[in-house]
Amino acid sequence: AGTEAAFLRAQDTLNRSNEKLIHTGIEQSKSLCCSLLNQVQAFIDMKQVVCTGPFVYAVIQEGVAELEVFAHPARLLRLCRYLSEAYCATTRKAAVLPFIIASALPLDPDYSCIVGVPPLAVDSNKSYLGRAFHQASEKVNATVEFEDFEPSVMQIKSEDKAKFFDALTALLMT
Repeated sequence: AGTEAAFLRAQDTLNRSNEKLIHTGIEQSKSLCCSLLNQVQAFIDMKQVVCTGPFVYAVIQEGVAELEVFAHPARLLRLCRYLSEAYCATTRKAAVLPFIIASALPLDPDYSCIVGVPPLAVDSNKSYLGRAFHQASEKVNATVEFEDFEPSVMQIKSEDKAKFFDALTALLMT
């Protein structure tokens, strides 16, 4: 019922007579763009983007003011793509590495959401990260959920996150 209601709400926005709903959507989009910009700027200014060798990653910690904004995987994925482009503009060697962002989930502090995007230097939209995420999580017996249409989006038990990143690093180094 939630998906159907969201679809019907989205369909209502296409009706030109519902101007208030259109303006509300535009304002929400502006707010999201500002949040994306602010978070990317914070990552870069505070030097929170880390290159591990086979990938580049950043972590949104609990307590960040805009944590709620990035609780949804699609928004976190958009942040990952934007951070990848911004970071690669200043660090050219990062363009050949995939980008990964992990974020605490405000509604369930026992879990984190991890998303990844392929390297900018790769022309294909196909990503090997989904397969790598599955293999790394299986290797360390991590408690994970793959719920999204995007194979490189997962939720992981927060206590398993460090082991997962170690296994992912080892896997991608080979």
